[in-house]
Parts: sequence; C-alpha cells; structure tokens
Amino acid sequence: MFIKNRENINLYIEEYGEGKNCIYIHGGPGSWSEDFKIYCKDEFSKFCNMIYLDQRGCGRSDGNLDDDYSINSLVDDIEDIRKNLKLNKLILIAHSFGGIIAVNYAYKYKEHVEALILTNCTLNLNDSLQSQVEYGCKLLNIDIDIYKYDELITKWTLVANKLIRDDLYYKLQYMNYSNYKNIEIIDKNMVNENLAKKAFFNEDYFYDYTNLTRSLNVKTLIICGDEDYSIGIDHYKDFNFKNKTVKILKSKHNPYVENTKEYISVVREFLESI
Repeated sequence: MFIKNRENINLYIEEYGEGKNCIYIHGGPGSWSEDFKIYCKDEFSKFCNMIYLDQRGCGRSDGNLDDDYSINSLVDDIEDIRKNLKLNKLILIAHSFGGIIAVNYAYKYKEHVEALILTNCTLNLNDSLQSQVEYGCKLLNIDIDIYKYDELITKWTLVANKLIRDDLYYKLQYMNYSNYKNIEIIDKNMVNENLAKKAFFNEDYFYDYTNLTRSLNVKTLIICGDEDYSIGIDHYKDFNFKNKTVKILKSKHNPYVENTKEYISVVREFLESI
C-alpha cells in the first residue's frame, strides 16, 4: 500500500503480523525493504507487527531526483507513516545507513519511540567508508598508503571500482558469493533508485551522529557482525546509549541473510524483554 507524506510523495509500505509495532528502516543509502522482508517476514510475523518501508526515492516509493533527500525529510516520512497508521509508539529496526535515520528520529520524536534495534548500523559514514577502504586494500593486496593524499570519497571510489573489476566487492558485505547473488536477484526488481543517485551530494549523510546517542535513554539493541568491515568491526564502541545491549553475530554486513535464525532469535528475545 502507499501512504502520502506531508509533501504528497507516495511512500510504499507492507504490514504483516501482530504485536509490538515495528518499522524497518533500510540502509543504502538507497536500498529498499524487500530483501529484509523476504528473509524475515514469516518469523517476524509471529511476534510483532512489522511495517516494511521503502524510503522516498527507493524501491517502490515515489521520489524524483530533485526532491529533498535530507536526513530530516527521511525522519519526517517515518513520522507521517506513524500518524497515518495511528500508532502511538514505534520500535525502529534499522540496518546499515538506516541507523542514522533511526537515531535522528529517536532524537526528534523520542516520545514515540519504544525501542531501537540497530542491525550492523553506521552512525558515522566517514568512519565506515574508511573501514571499507582499509579492508578493500587488504582484499586487493595493495598498500593503502598509495591513497594517502586523496579525499576519502575519492579513495573509496577508487578502491570500490577495483573491487568490482576483480569481482571482490561482494566480500565487503557477504561471507559467500551465493548470498550476494541471491540479493542481487532480489534487487533487480527495484524500481526507484533516485535516493541512491543523490546520496553523495547530501552533506548531512556524512555528519558524525554518534554524539546523539549520549542523550537517548531508549532501550537499544545493537547487533554487529564479527566480520563486518563494511561498517567497521569496532564502530559500535563509539555508541553511548544509556540503556544498550550489544550482540555480536557471526556474519559480515547482513546477518539477516547470513545468520538468519540467530538474528531473528536475538531480535525476538529483545522484543519480549520490553
């Protein structure tokens, strides 16, 4: 179904299950909710009411190239969905870049957040891109010092292109090639990629949002992959939530794909504790 936001942009959602109201905030920037839904829907529907959202300019949602893709606009889209569905409180389940959106929503609309579940999330994109550059250089067996005078985005682009050329880019996110190919098949059905096209032009995507965590009292579950160099294996240590639980799973960047059973079990246990 579609929900119109305050700017009359159609946002695509699917809703399944009963129980605590959860909304999935995908990463990217510019991904969509379909892969998470495919891997998690059947089990999640047994213990929560899950809302799968494609952000503006992503997946099946509307959004043109000249629309506003600021963090604040993405945050307000979630609030518009909450109001439209007449929900009092939400549990935000975020992945990757979606963590930045989730934390900003929790900061702006804290009275409507029951809990946060941050799945392999970055709160400082620059820090995570640096981790990708360092790990990418190891995969390519090249000396990172050859890029020491380059800007981070230039550095990341050069390393990413080399990884793609050598068919190694998947190793930033997946432990095996078959998982990467499975997600690639799902993503072929993505309709709108306009947010992704504008991602590197939004300065506020690159702010350090770890400082916001100091002021959030909400119960927070932080899930990390023990080999997630896409985010940085120690990145979560910069999160200063006052009421946090950390779970390290065996996976790279996508535990709901690579360690689905344990991932769902950890989320369910956390939700049942609230």
